[in-house]
Amino acid sequence: MWMRFLPMDTISVEMLLFGIATTLLAWIAVSAGKSLLGCSWTLFPYHADKKCRKGGFPPGPWAWPIVGNMHLLANLPHHVIRELSRKYGPIVGLRFGQQPAIAVCSPSLAKEVLKTNDSVFGNRPAFELYDHILYPGDSGVIFTTLSSVWRMHRKICVMSLFTPKRLQQMENIRLEEISNLLGSALAESEQGQRPVKIGRCVGRMNARLIMKLVQSEACSSSGGEDLPELIKLVEQEVTFPGIGAFIPALSWLDLWRIRRARALHRRVDAVLSTMIAKRMKCMRESKQSYDDLLQSLLDRLIQSNGTTDPSLSEESLTMDEVKGIMLEVIGAAIHTTALTTEWGIAELLKHPHCITRLRQEMEEVLGDKKGQLIVEADIAKLTYLQCVIKEILRLHPVVSLLLPRMSSQECEVGGYTIPAKTLTFVNVWAIGRDEDVWENALEFRPERFESNKDIDVKGHHYELLPFGSGRRICAGLPVALSMVSLTLANLVHCFDLELPHGQTPDSMNMEERKGIAANKAVPTVLVPKPRFSMNFCSQA
Repeated sequence: MWMRFLPMDTISVEMLLFGIATTLLAWIAVSAGKSLLGCSWTLFPYHADKKCRKGGFPPGPWAWPIVGNMHLLANLPHHVIRELSRKYGPIVGLRFGQQPAIAVCSPSLAKEVLKTNDSVFGNRPAFELYDHILYPGDSGVIFTTLSSVWRMHRKICVMSLFTPKRLQQMENIRLEEISNLLGSALAESEQGQRPVKIGRCVGRMNARLIMKLVQSEACSSSGGEDLPELIKLVEQEVTFPGIGAFIPALSWLDLWRIRRARALHRRVDAVLSTMIAKRMKCMRESKQSYDDLLQSLLDRLIQSNGTTDPSLSEESLTMDEVKGIMLEVIGAAIHTTALTTEWGIAELLKHPHCITRLRQEMEEVLGDKKGQLIVEADIAKLTYLQCVIKEILRLHPVVSLLLPRMSSQECEVGGYTIPAKTLTFVNVWAIGRDEDVWENALEFRPERFESNKDIDVKGHHYELLPFGSGRRICAGLPVALSMVSLTLANLVHCFDLELPHGQTPDSMNMEERKGIAANKAVPTVLVPKPRFSMNFCSQA
């Protein structure tokens, strides 16, 4: 999650303090002369960098004293790293403070990291800030150490939400929310008379869907707090793990962030506690059982007397684990799918011939669907739609560098020696735009997948890895693909998607917002004009 929205408002203050502190330390070191320079290995990481290079560490840009290459995180790191790979090769050696890091930018090296050395790179970095903002220890799924506990947590999530059987059982929920989206867009546009920010509409729909899957209720507000909004704040805090994570001598600069992180954690914990208490009360009073993630977690909860359901004793959970899993599942799913969908709508608006071809395919394959929604069974028949989805994910992977990994032991990648405890990134954004891999890589051309039908996004083809690969592949991939496909198909089917007056496809802003993830700099705005009469749901 810290690979997503980079909070420039948070980092700007922190970087100011960081700059002052590092400048002061550098001045002291230089003033003290060679004697101090000779013993300040911890303050000047380029000494360790040279040592790594002699042992076969990948080449990379010169590391500044103290800060190393941390300044690369301040703008669009996946763009910067792609440019560095053109100079230094497909594997780039970096250093963030005292932390060695590598970034790989080719399919073959991605395969070495994510498959050949999957067990070595299976762990996430354990940053102190995570224990303050999330739940401590191995309580969740995303940042949990590769272990039997992680496998148990992931298994519970998959069995509760992501198996083919569960997806089929939840199809009505997804279609209900699609109908709600269409009704909301129509209402906000005053029946197609004014433009709407479609990303905001999709975001609300996705939040409602995820909350239904987690707790069977679309309501995400509890105790006066809105959980999706709190999740955004959590994402902003964990995006940058703190200066002390990279330069322990400057960890005092993180004290104000730690206090704020603890305060935010208490707010999130209060909301989750209220949700859990409400469910447990219903379970006691009505003996009712629910078919959702929360029920699966509470069935395994260790009671105050230390007991749990005997049939599930091997998968028993503490209250921190229940909350940690809920928080990470909601945090990983609630905004990513909405952002992918918004990028997809923007690309279709910029390339109207793709909309024309999509409608043509729908008419030829599905026949007359006027007044009806496109459903899951229809999606499998729409081959061009599937090409469009792949092309969107190629150009706009939401987690551009994938979530970071930490090597557990020394290994070899691309002929270079990678030390243990090396922070590792896979730049899937750069791989998706590599001219050596993709012809006319910067163009939006779904037709490229008609001749490459075997390429999928499920982690088997390393030139297309929007969801990652290996044992850490995104568990929510099936739901994400379903929702993006259903949303785009029904928007194209039910509406004439027009740009606001005065805007043309050529004038659309397709730039990214500063940060680690590929967020849109300017919201996508359109006018949805209904193509035929339908009765849509419309809920707040």
